[in-house]
Amino acid sequence: MAVWMVGWALPLAAQTLDTGIVGTVSDPAGASVAAANVTINNKATGVTRAVKTAADGKYDVRYLVPGEYTVEVQAPGFRTGRRTGVVVQINQQARIDFQLQIGEVQETVEITAAAPLLQTENATLGEVVAAERIVNLPLNGRSFVQLAVLTPGVRVYEPSLYTASTDGSRIVANGARDSWMQLNIDGITLVNNRSNYVTLFPVLDALQEFKVQSGNYSAEYGGNAGANTNLQLRSGTNRFHGSLWEFLRNDKLDARGYFRPEPFPKDILRRNQFGGVFSGPIRKDKTFFLASYEGQRAVSESAATDIVLTQQQRAGNFAGSAPVIDPLSGTQFPGNIIPQNRLNPVSVDLINKYMPLPNTSGDVNYSGVTQGRLTTDQGLVRIDQYFSQKDQVFFHYIRSRRDFPNYELNPNFYFNGTFPNSSLSAQHVHTFSPALLNEVRFGFNLANVAVLSPRYNTDFTIASLGINGLNVGGPSGRPLRPDEQGFPVIGIDGYMSMGDDQAASNLDNSRTYQVVDNLSWIRGAHSLKFGADIRRLLDDATTNNWPFGQMFFTGDITGNSAADYMLGYPRTTLTPEGVPVSKIRQWRYALYVQDDWKATPDLTLNLGLRYDLFGQPHEINGVTRTLRFDLDPNGPVLWPEPGKVEDIYKNEYKYFGPRFGFAWRLPHDMVVRGGYGIFYSAAQFDNMNILQLNPPAGGSLTVTNPADNPIATIQNPVPAALYPTNPIFNVVSIPPDRQRRNAYMQNFNFQVSRQLSQNDVLEAGWVGSKGTHVDTSLNNYNQPDPGPGPIQARRPYPQYARIRMIAPDTNTIYHSLQARYEHRLSRGLSLSTAYTWSHLIDDAAQTINMGGCGCQNPRNRGKAERASSVLDQRHRLVVGYVWELPFTQRLKGAPGAILGGWQTGGIVTFASGFPFMIRQSGDSFNNDGNWQRPDLVPGQSVTIDQKTPGVWFNTAAFQRAVLHYGNTPRNPLAGPGTNTWDLSLSKAFKMPWREGHQLLFRSEFFNAFNTPQFANPGATLGTGSFGRITSTALDNRHQARRVNRRIDKPGPLTLSGQKGFTSPLELEWHG
Repeated sequence: MAVWMVGWALPLAAQTLDTGIVGTVSDPAGASVAAANVTINNKATGVTRAVKTAADGKYDVRYLVPGEYTVEVQAPGFRTGRRTGVVVQINQQARIDFQLQIGEVQETVEITAAAPLLQTENATLGEVVAAERIVNLPLNGRSFVQLAVLTPGVRVYEPSLYTASTDGSRIVANGARDSWMQLNIDGITLVNNRSNYVTLFPVLDALQEFKVQSGNYSAEYGGNAGANTNLQLRSGTNRFHGSLWEFLRNDKLDARGYFRPEPFPKDILRRNQFGGVFSGPIRKDKTFFLASYEGQRAVSESAATDIVLTQQQRAGNFAGSAPVIDPLSGTQFPGNIIPQNRLNPVSVDLINKYMPLPNTSGDVNYSGVTQGRLTTDQGLVRIDQYFSQKDQVFFHYIRSRRDFPNYELNPNFYFNGTFPNSSLSAQHVHTFSPALLNEVRFGFNLANVAVLSPRYNTDFTIASLGINGLNVGGPSGRPLRPDEQGFPVIGIDGYMSMGDDQAASNLDNSRTYQVVDNLSWIRGAHSLKFGADIRRLLDDATTNNWPFGQMFFTGDITGNSAADYMLGYPRTTLTPEGVPVSKIRQWRYALYVQDDWKATPDLTLNLGLRYDLFGQPHEINGVTRTLRFDLDPNGPVLWPEPGKVEDIYKNEYKYFGPRFGFAWRLPHDMVVRGGYGIFYSAAQFDNMNILQLNPPAGGSLTVTNPADNPIATIQNPVPAALYPTNPIFNVVSIPPDRQRRNAYMQNFNFQVSRQLSQNDVLEAGWVGSKGTHVDTSLNNYNQPDPGPGPIQARRPYPQYARIRMIAPDTNTIYHSLQARYEHRLSRGLSLSTAYTWSHLIDDAAQTINMGGCGCQNPRNRGKAERASSVLDQRHRLVVGYVWELPFTQRLKGAPGAILGGWQTGGIVTFASGFPFMIRQSGDSFNNDGNWQRPDLVPGQSVTIDQKTPGVWFNTAAFQRAVLHYGNTPRNPLAGPGTNTWDLSLSKAFKMPWREGHQLLFRSEFFNAFNTPQFANPGATLGTGSFGRITSTALDNRHQARRVNRRIDKPGPLTLSGQKGFTSPLELEWHG
């Protein structure tokens, strides 16, 4: 690996203000040396920066490229001082002090420096993930996000890319919500507007490094209150470099799922990732380029079973089944056989076309697979131009596309998913003087995801199935447009369903355009920065649950659900919501000033102020409506008029965020750091997007067919006789005062760092946060209190059914002890350890699109709902290491060439489980509540000493609460923890035909010891899984083996892979 790493060690990357070299120049007596010439040279590119020391001997050089530098100081009467090997990392100020010796300038005192281990210049929390870790640590799917866990206080959320989800990865830190992260690539945002997740993943081999700032970062960064992650792309150097790779992943060595013993088939994941990168100079010391491509082809399959109607049942023959009652006569059909003239022709036609016949024997008579396919292609280009020491520019452009068609167990239904992304960043840095610089940056992030039914924009209509009247808003409402069409869900209780249930026409076209200007001024002991960040956000998106409608056949009419279907009598029908598209537009502005003040030689104060102006969000398509509680004394009314565009929210303009931090250098290689700041998080667009579900643009009604005298049929599921004159809709609303309150978080930390040796540093401290006005949603704000009597008449607002209320009023509090130990690479070992002991408390669960508040009484929360958060993880230990095996280094000759130089690496994670809520099934409260909690049984402990997957807690400690709120607290128990070992083993073989060419062999093992990572147990009283664990938290993507082979030679790429291994074959060369 050594040659490969050297080839990549020193690329050019985007400059950032807080990446630099600072220091003091003094004479042998310790007096300051003014006007000394300081020259800083980038080893890889040859680019040089020159400054003079101030009257107090200080120098400060910012906007440097992360990489390796030589720093040289010259002053009359002194020998030249030179430090080589100075490594500067992203968002870091490396301190390099010089004490010059008396002598001639021609004499040189040279010292080889090491990368600073102590952060002596600011209080920002975070960790740099450098190229050495990106390359050598095992990464499942080659996603850089997985390495963020090497930062204390940080966890990562990564959804499956093979499903209907349009979700994305998130980096979560220090008590923040999942949706509060910010991620920038070369200084431009890389998250979407609707739900704030990462939209694309740059090719690993094109990344220089990245830093996760987990808290108390400078005023330059903001707009979201959580972790701020900055990625730096590589670029060319004065040497040409190229690499080709291919990674194959198969399923033969994948572990069998814990709950899928033989003879059940294993789940399957096959993946092929391939690509290349080429970089170098266009003009030496002036112009550099990098170009890369990576593709991925993958398939994920899970075996599944279900029950389908037999040929006899489709012919109306239910002999041997429970009695089938004729709803017209009230008596059993003779022989339990429905006469042919009574079979509904539409039912017969649809079942024969859209439900497969049995293919296995037994009661569970159908076996198949669900399948997700994944095809991604990404291209990246980057150009850097150094016109002079005063002007430098760069730009990058990334284009990525992900296609993910998904096939259900019923082979007649699938969806097509597409996700194209584009990212552009361009930057110009102009140096007016060594003390005054200006940076202007422009870019955009475009992400357009679409999950579509195959019937989208075709001549298909629901009426073509023989089903009439399924319109948005009821039988007299509007039919679905061609771009809304899909197959309505037909559910037969106990049998396979038919319909486009997951292909829900989910669209989200997110665009962000961003301009940033920063003026940096170094004046004496002050490093000042004045800046502005302007963003234009546009988002066209859908939000829907059942866009095409549903019909359910329950058996309430004949005593047999399949017989109900064959007769064509649905018990309940949900009218379509349609697929309305909200078009939201918003301006966001930020002004900030930051002063890093060197108050004394050993004390730096970081003083900043940021003002965020989150402009009024406008929905321009006229589909969003909310309840107004102030327009009618008889109760709330939907507003504005259908199709009219109004400002739904009242905006606020008071978002000032102060930042304070200090870094104090003490004797004995110690640093004390601390800080406080207020960080605002712009409300996600889901707060407005969800309002399109209100009628008439969206919204659905439930129509119930009388069991004793059915009127609705599959041909006419919403007859006029059953459709209410004044229908009662479910609605969505913002708070009655309509204030758009953006959440904010107060962060505070105090930490002590000690450099134990030249290669070891230990840091420990307290990190806390307090969240205010945190988003959640009250799923049923209109539920009545528990009690007897009809529910609708007892609702607070009986003119509506359920009201889902957007509620930015949650509070959180987080405290933690965080520790970090790092051993810099020496004697073949590099080690990074992050430990967090924390507690997160809140009074509502998650955010708008994550399931709602989880509160049983949404109008009376406070102390009743205050508890450990579902995001609370008490303990988390992550160890990352790379180790060149010592016993192989001593081998010489042919044995050394074959057996020597082996290297292992890994990420080991031990973590506590997350809390979960105890609920009860049914509606024992008689209030239509979503989150009904049971009562505690007096004298019973909810926990047990010997936990097993079969019995995780004391189920006897809970009893059903009837017609009153249960007294079980929110989230009283915690689920299983995590214990994973991801390992790698690799060796680089030098190729004999040319220096700089090598073959890399690499094997990776994910969850290497096949330890089951259990999910939370069943937590609903009254269900068969209550108290039992029935699934694992990690799927087969995380229980895998992978082998990588890499060849360094120019020429065609060939591969012979073995099943069960991801076999990367990489060709690499250096010019």
